Amino acid sequence: MTRHRCDAPIAEPIRPPRNFPLGDDGLFARRLIGVTTAQRIRTLTEIDASGRGPLRTKDGRYLEESFVSSEHFDRWRRERGHWRTAVERAFQFPTRQDGPAVWITDNWSCGYYHWFCDALPRLEIIRRQYPLSELTLLLPSKFRTQSYVMESLRPFALKQVRILKRFERVRCRELLFPSHLSITGFYDSSVMRSLRETFRRHHREVNGDQMPTHARLYISRRLATRRCIANEHEIMSVLADYDFHTMVAEQLPWHEQLKLAAGAEYLVSNHGAGLTNMLMMAEGSSVLEIREERDNLLNCYLNLASSLRLDYSYLLSRRDDIKQSVHFANLVVDPYRLEAALREMLSRNAMPL
Repeated sequence: MTRHRCDAPIAEPIRPPRNFPLGDDGLFARRLIGVTTAQRIRTLTEIDASGRGPLRTKDGRYLEESFVSSEHFDRWRRERGHWRTAVERAFQFPTRQDGPAVWITDNWSCGYYHWFCDALPRLEIIRRQYPLSELTLLLPSKFRTQSYVMESLRPFALKQVRILKRFERVRCRELLFPSHLSITGFYDSSVMRSLRETFRRHHREVNGDQMPTHARLYISRRLATRRCIANEHEIMSVLADYDFHTMVAEQLPWHEQLKLAAGAEYLVSNHGAGLTNMLMMAEGSSVLEIREERDNLLNCYLNLASSLRLDYSYLLSRRDDIKQSVHFANLVVDPYRLEAALREMLSRNAMPL
């Protein structure tokens, strides 16, 4: 096993919201310094990758970085995940991967946000050292159900993307395994800006310089099972008055989401995966996040906007059911406060960068 060390990123301060402070210091006080880690790309030899489980070395060790954090790895072991994986090996059919391969995922990577903000940045640092046209990306079987995965990989021009079957086990002669760039919710800014340019360049190659006419975009979560806007019907007229076009992500293929987000100068949405599409927006664009009024934990989109040099502001709203966790509760948005937030966002120039 060899290790290739990349340049270690420097932790940088998170740019605070444009409409901060408003007596909301407690929401962001602990989150205004970025946390990054030294980047390493390991070359693993004779390593097993399976359709369901974590990476396993030939001497039987499971790799901790197959999980989003050490806590998840420890919990997996406490819950006897390694025993279940050992039993499953009896039902797996072995195959070989003789050409050089790449593994960039962990147990959370199949979610939209985590795919774009945790997994693909690892592929971006691989590209800085290796020609992707010579590499095969291996993915667990569950990625087969997510159409945006294959669409978003087209700009990288990999030699091959191989999604493993559920009970397939691949013995890799040589596997490149990049470290996490940061704990989830924080970012290496240079990598995220490079990733943005990858997608925007791909958009230009496919569509020319043509951009959509909807420079103001609202991303609705109306089809989601949690964290919706309970009174969305009350705010749609406000958004329409300010010429916001509504996008329901579940109704569009990823390349259409890319097209709309790439052309948006202003983006509004409540906390959820749709806000990940700010990754496609041009530097200096503006984002308004509708968030729960007591939430001092979910600051990943503030941090993402900061890393991309976007102009971030927020609107606080109450839960429709105070008994529900902030991770699940729907929000009730005050239409008058939304209108004031929109006026404030649209009237100012972007923050100097």
